[in-house]
Amino acid sequence: MKTKKLTVESDKSYIYAPLLFLLAALLPEYFAPVLGIVIFALVLKKRIAERSKPNFGKLGISILIYMAWMVICSSYSSSAISSLASIGLWCLMFTGYYVFTETVDYEEAVDRVFYFGCLSSGIAGFIGIAQMVLYHLCRRTGSDLAKFFNPFWRFLDFGVERLVKYLPDFIVSNMASTKFHFFLTRASGTFSNPLFFATFCVSMLPFTAYVFLCSENSKRRWIGLVCCLTTIGGIALSYSRGPYLFAVIVFFLLLLYGGKKGLKLMALGGVGVCAIAIFANGIFKRLLTLISGKDISVNTRKQVWDAAFAMLKEKPIFGYGTGFDNIRRVMHEVYHVRQPHAHNIFLETWLENGVFGAILLAAIFVIFYINIFRLAKLGSGTRNVAVTLFASVSGFLLCGMTDCLFYGLKPLQYMMMFLGLSQAVFTIYLRKKEEENT
Repeated sequence: MKTKKLTVESDKSYIYAPLLFLLAALLPEYFAPVLGIVIFALVLKKRIAERSKPNFGKLGISILIYMAWMVICSSYSSSAISSLASIGLWCLMFTGYYVFTETVDYEEAVDRVFYFGCLSSGIAGFIGIAQMVLYHLCRRTGSDLAKFFNPFWRFLDFGVERLVKYLPDFIVSNMASTKFHFFLTRASGTFSNPLFFATFCVSMLPFTAYVFLCSENSKRRWIGLVCCLTTIGGIALSYSRGPYLFAVIVFFLLLLYGGKKGLKLMALGGVGVCAIAIFANGIFKRLLTLISGKDISVNTRKQVWDAAFAMLKEKPIFGYGTGFDNIRRVMHEVYHVRQPHAHNIFLETWLENGVFGAILLAAIFVIFYINIFRLAKLGSGTRNVAVTLFASVSGFLLCGMTDCLFYGLKPLQYMMMFLGLSQAVFTIYLRKKEEENT
């Protein structure tokens, strides 16, 4: 791919990836994919006119191979609609990967994407904090206002629930539920549930840290600090205990920045812990339920995982076929566990697409980590970028160990954008290194 710095006058595509990175999280679940498709169409139209080949890289090719295996596994699925929905969702979200690899093609573009990601996380975290403030105010005043804004776009969900009544029976029968599940006492931000919201915040926390610690502009550093704090607040008020632990792990991964940046992070972490200890009593109460032995979430996951491993013994090689509905029905009808998925991305993939599918999914992340380690060794200021991407995707993966993130539109959309961004960054700096050596 040719290297050239795009300008506002010559090309508008420089803004596509940052815009998608900023808005996808803030828009409703129904509109975020539409934005992705529109931007993809604009980029594709331009690339066709230029007759340029796509820059998928090994990472993109590994994703396409996995998607091809999903198609093969759909041939023995008991739910054609569920299979088509899963495959269609992956194809739809892969457009985000394409947009990033095609439009993020110089160093300034990388900084812009990181900054817009920081803003997105900061705004989402602020909305989550505001939701909990509103909830407690409504408890004091007796108002019902809070239930209309948690999730932030909940009023749209009311309309969707009404529309579902008019769908054909063969579609409704393949739906896990015709009603949305709401969590009024936990922040969901602009996502459909607190876990997806917390996963987003954990994954985006490294971008806020990067802007705070690595930006050369003092104004941006202050913005990064504020966004970092609101992101941490969003994680805390989601009351999602898995992401609590994973956020701490991501925090320690970010210490790989080293030097003064590491010291600033440690100071920020200390302030955060003190603030939580003083103002967020409910967080510790939520954590203490883990050792009670009566926690619903923990016991539910144990039941789900027991059923999932029992299902693996039945079909370990090829699985039950692509689509969540294949797993949901067996769990409901055979094991009497009323959950829509296996609450683990690799376990769910193994159940649907067999052991080969799980290996292919793992290969995607193995290639990602190989690229990141190579990126960190390239020099030319690549270490901070590599650490940020490493911590971000690691946070996403960790959250995927206790929830099936592919069940949501926006978590999968952001995973594709993370991977596309990493491939674009690796390509930029590898090319720069080669140019320096010639």
